[in-house]
Amino acid sequence: MGVREQFAKVQQNVAMRVGQTNVVYRDLTRIFNATKACDHTNLTDSDLRTLGITLAAFDLQGKSTGDAKTFFQPLPKSELPAIDWGRVRFSDWTEGYSHEPRRVERVLQSVSNRLWCSWLENSKKQPWVQRKCYREIPSIATGEHTPDVPYEWQTCGEIEAKSFDIPHCSFRVYHYAEPEESLRRSEVLPIVGYMRWRLSQFDYICHHTFPVLVVSIFRSKARILQAYHDGQRLHISKSRFVDFREPKRENYELFVRWIHGVPCGDTEAPLGIKGEEIDQVTSELIDDVLHRLFRTSQTSAAARRAV
Repeated sequence: MGVREQFAKVQQNVAMRVGQTNVVYRDLTRIFNATKACDHTNLTDSDLRTLGITLAAFDLQGKSTGDAKTFFQPLPKSELPAIDWGRVRFSDWTEGYSHEPRRVERVLQSVSNRLWCSWLENSKKQPWVQRKCYREIPSIATGEHTPDVPYEWQTCGEIEAKSFDIPHCSFRVYHYAEPEESLRRSEVLPIVGYMRWRLSQFDYICHHTFPVLVVSIFRSKARILQAYHDGQRLHISKSRFVDFREPKRENYELFVRWIHGVPCGDTEAPLGIKGEEIDQVTSELIDDVLHRLFRTSQTSAAARRAV
């Protein structure tokens, strides 16, 4: 295939991808705005139908449940380095809507830090890096702290892959509220916000699906959520709650195995939907970016041949 034919093929694929993810972007915006406007925090079955959210069970041992696709698996125990629990900073339990979830978050971060240190000391490469994976301005999906909201919540502990070949991301969110089995408004908002921002980044242009993993903390209990959008609906799977009031090592170990888990699933497959028609401005922008990328690629190839 010649350069012109190759360029035309890439151009066609990118236009199709943008057309499809534009549909997802608009749906995520609709879900975000409708959820933001909710006057209650526990989302009912009727709310989920209206929002276009499919809710499923999430197995903490990594077993498949229902029809939901799997995009994360826990780090195998065989790959988990020995944790120096003597250096993990456990703190005493103090009752309160803010003290309890922040205590759980601090210990999870401390255990996570032990893993990072062990991998660095042993030069063990990891796909993940702990850094911000959501950089939207204004930052509308990282928390709510004003008097008009039902309760405060805040995201933290963001992790994304070093490679753009992996669009997955994860974060933690602590809520100043009681744990309830139903999906919460404050869980949907950051999931949708992070996912929407990431699918709009050109660095991930090869991907159609943007999986999100969330550790959600209420008081001294936490659960794990996995989410993705298939082009038609937002799919969220939620685990049972795990109690962290007592400093049980096995619970913290289980959760950090998910935090540092294994990304999986096909994120590059086109979605089973008809995408939007690309307007002229967007088409010209895509062409401009692709021309620059092709020129850079050809220059690099020529330089390698000259060596």
